[in-house]
Amino acid sequence: MKVLWLSNIQTSVTNKNVGCSWIGSLESEISKISDIQLGISFNSSQPDISKFTIGTTTYFPIRIAPAKNKFKQLFDRLTHKIESEDIIQSYLEIIQDFKPDLIHIFGTENDYGLIIPKTTIPCIIHLQGNLTVISLKWFTGFSSIEMLKYSKKSLLLKGLGLFHDYFSIKRAVKRELRICEVCHYFMGRTDWDRRVSSVLSPDSKYFHCDEIMRPEFYLNCWQPPALQINYTIISIIRKHIFKGIETIFECKKVLDRNFPDNNIIWKIVGINKDDEISYLVERKYKAKFQDSDIQLLGPLNENEIINEILKANLFVHPSHIENSPNSVCEAMLCGMPVIATYAGGTPSILADKKEGLLVQDGDPYALAGAIIELKRDRELANSLGANARIKSLIRNDPKKIVNNVMNIYSSVISDK
Repeated sequence: MKVLWLSNIQTSVTNKNVGCSWIGSLESEISKISDIQLGISFNSSQPDISKFTIGTTTYFPIRIAPAKNKFKQLFDRLTHKIESEDIIQSYLEIIQDFKPDLIHIFGTENDYGLIIPKTTIPCIIHLQGNLTVISLKWFTGFSSIEMLKYSKKSLLLKGLGLFHDYFSIKRAVKRELRICEVCHYFMGRTDWDRRVSSVLSPDSKYFHCDEIMRPEFYLNCWQPPALQINYTIISIIRKHIFKGIETIFECKKVLDRNFPDNNIIWKIVGINKDDEISYLVERKYKAKFQDSDIQLLGPLNENEIINEILKANLFVHPSHIENSPNSVCEAMLCGMPVIATYAGGTPSILADKKEGLLVQDGDPYALAGAIIELKRDRELANSLGANARIKSLIRNDPKKIVNNVMNIYSSVISDK
């Protein structure tokens, strides 16, 4: 069986320095199967790189060069232009070259799905997020007025930043809807993505498929830290506007005001102090992260993340919208107590009061209450973490997932 993957997420080959994504983890396992031949197309920043083969996997780098004229680049940003559909021809040329039996498309957020009506080869989309819903949650933590008020004016004038990103996302939403209309097969892992796809593509078939996490998280098991002066919370989020960093800031203020003797330190992985979202938060609340004992650690590789997790007391995920956040899945896999928000597919990942606690997104008071609850009841926190690890080892079992993926491939090919 020959399967072509179309993805903009770095694979295990293209992302050696900071650890592969869940797609890279899946690639590593699928490539071990003797009767499957993978072709993987990915975006590359290298100007002079052509297709190459490692083992039985063929890689197809695609170079998407920005406009050379700086005024044209500025115009494109200010008019919120998204990728040209001319690149579709490159995908079709890769298909013609590789001649796959099936095309596995990762995500509806990019343009890959536009090939579906242009090929007779069966295509299945692996759902990641959903821009249609994300656009509805964009201004949850910051209103549009607040974003205009607190954003750096230099970014606004250059067509850059989170405010302009919203309008680019809205354009991408229209493309996503076109893709969903023509897609016959989806695979996903939560009730949320199943329900959303059933509405956006009523005649499609949906297959459940969990994800393989990064290998290091299977090997490390969190243990309650020894008694220490500080109680450490860790969050792993990206610098997107809808990830709830403002809720962290507000929650920390509530904790410091109402429980001043608790010595809580909050570490955030994935965001730097120089990121725009950090600037927005500090301007909105007229306070610095460091003054609230919130540490911005920036992006870390998997070993650095594990080191921080093993030293922390609690994992908190405050996002306003998610499908199945891998950071939560990895924290659960390590057996760490987790508090997350009722957002998108997260309730499919973590059962409330059994494998962690769920609170309403954007509610710093309920989040603060849940934190104090687990801080005071260490036995409850430990049992939630232990249950989470048991569930995750079963749900994220690589062998089970690979078998499921292969069965889905066979089902789509035979159905087509």
